[in-house]
Amino acid sequence: MTAAHAAPRAPLAARVKHLLATSPAGRPLARLRALSGWPHRLRHPELAELYREDGYIDTLLPRFVLPGTACLDIGAHFGAVAYRLAALSRGGWLGIVEASPWKAALLRRRFPSARVFETAVSDTDGTTTFYENTDRPGFSSLSDRASRGATRALTVPVARLDTLLPDGPRVGFVKIDVEGHEYAALRGGAAMLARDRPVILFEAGAAADDDLDTSGTTRLFDWLVNDLGYRIHAPCDLVAGRAALDAQGFLAHRSYPFTAFNFFAIPPGARPAGMANPGENQ
Repeated sequence: MTAAHAAPRAPLAARVKHLLATSPAGRPLARLRALSGWPHRLRHPELAELYREDGYIDTLLPRFVLPGTACLDIGAHFGAVAYRLAALSRGGWLGIVEASPWKAALLRRRFPSARVFETAVSDTDGTTTFYENTDRPGFSSLSDRASRGATRALTVPVARLDTLLPDGPRVGFVKIDVEGHEYAALRGGAAMLARDRPVILFEAGAAADDDLDTSGTTRLFDWLVNDLGYRIHAPCDLVAGRAALDAQGFLAHRSYPFTAFNFFAIPPGARPAGMANPGENQ
């Protein structure tokens, strides 16, 4: 799905961040940014596991995304994860979903062989209001998260994943980060999930958030585990070989002191390449 009109020009700072994030310099720069936060880390040693989360994910991605894996990046932002997926899949199909018109335009130019869907995703088709954060674009959302910076409301297309991908390709890996709306977005892809059984890397932020209704995250866990048979792991647990999470464990990771804000959902029978089969729920 593409816009029929020219997208607004991306801010200069955003264009620079995008170019760096989708280059070989992206991962080293991310590590440098993490190191630059050492004063905050010293003040909050209780968050040490959360600070290591990006490193755990970086370690795990090559074990799920193999050459030829068809990947879908939902909420691609500046494209850092899309760039990593493209490199790991080595020519495998890449779908990119991004509601922001100017971000979608950047991604379309940067990934000419990818299928870029310029749309929000949910459990309905039509149009919706998208709140673009002009101060901190990473917090743009279908919710107006006023505490995260100034926003402007845009009317954008919205579609179900099953509308976008009615009959393939067979998706092997899904990354989704849509600022608290992951449940509705994935419910809109129920047929695709049942057909393809992809591994899913999804964001699930703090259990309490004044800007969001976080009950959707609880419903997402219940739906994935009890209806679709997925096992849910925090990256730190998966690296350590610990058992899949139950609902209480999922909540504990997202309660202070936080230990994970991203989780891998693994379908029955799947396991990371080169790792023992992750344990079932205890």
